[in-house]
Amino acid sequence: MTMGIYEERLLKARDVLTAPDAYVQDGLVTCHNHEFMASPAFVSAYQRGVTAAGRDYSWHWRVHIGLWAARVAADLPGDFIECGVNTGIVSGAIMTYLDFAQLSDRTYFLLDTFAGIPEEQITDAERKIGVSGMNTKYQGGDDLFATVKRKFSRWPNAKLIRGRVPDTLAEVASGKFAFASIDMNVVEPEIAAAEFLWPKLVPGALVLLDDYGWAPHIHQKRAWDVFAKAKGIEILSLPTGQGLIMKPR
Repeated sequence: MTMGIYEERLLKARDVLTAPDAYVQDGLVTCHNHEFMASPAFVSAYQRGVTAAGRDYSWHWRVHIGLWAARVAADLPGDFIECGVNTGIVSGAIMTYLDFAQLSDRTYFLLDTFAGIPEEQITDAERKIGVSGMNTKYQGGDDLFATVKRKFSRWPNAKLIRGRVPDTLAEVASGKFAFASIDMNVVEPEIAAAEFLWPKLVPGALVLLDDYGWAPHIHQKRAWDVFAKAKGIEILSLPTGQGLIMKPR
């Protein structure tokens, strides 16, 4: 009996899953080279990143993308910003990797409610797809904020801003950005941050979208696609579930 296309695909997928050097975590399954995970600089950055997270979410390739983008952005003028920090996995890794305290002319702005996604910002469509249920992962309040504050206290040029985006954007005292990470899980604050940051991004600046390719965040993807079309740009969809934007030069 001739093997069908479906059966062939299953066998190929099984080969990848069972390969001794396969990368199988965080929604990504591949047998592509991932030696970066053994780099001492990566290991150090990643370990610092997951400090305060309570557990390792196995975000290695996602963090790898963030480190690459931040390293490129470090050669550009401008500050860094993360909207949607939670425990600071990506931002903590980046600041370790770049030795951000030595970049004394720059500030890393870190924005979050530190109490989950504001319910009033979740649309009916997002609620229907299950976004409200994600709040169990992100709630923390005063205890979480105190823990994250201790984590970032080693960097004098890190500025934590607690509250809801877009309300807190007025506290972001910078007119120039080289790097932005956006991870707020719903459309309203993400597009508000995008509109606020876009004119402040220097040519070549990178914007990393954490939720862009994930199925539960389809509404964010579509909103970002509308934003990108209006700006005449394209978003690179990554197999990690992230999206990447470069401000045109």
